[in-house]
Amino acid sequence: MTYKAITTLKKTDTEGRIPAYTLDQYVRSELSRQLIDAVKPQLFIHRSDQIDESDHSAGSPVVTFTTELILLKPEQWQQLKKSLSGSLDSLPSDQQHVLQQLIDDVEVN
Repeated sequence: MTYKAITTLKKTDTEGRIPAYTLDQYVRSELSRQLIDAVKPQLFIHRSDQIDESDHSAGSPVVTFTTELILLKPEQWQQLKKSLSGSLDSLPSDQQHVLQQLIDDVEVN
């Protein structure tokens, strides 16, 4: 899925009125907050129950939660999509459909 975050500031705030470091940190914080809000409902979370071997007493049970996210720059995605789309015709029709659906899923959001 593709996500986009946007924030808008007064031009005067970006021209030295606010120190560059502070401005950069604010913009990064605002954009990342928006992305987190958008991605959170879509996260696939894997649960793994296991014994903590580092606990020397009795090996207490623990639960580990993990998720993964792959980030590509827009130009990286465009290159990957171009490569994938270029090879669609060489695949069997069922694989073409699966690959096209994957591309469409990324493009939709």
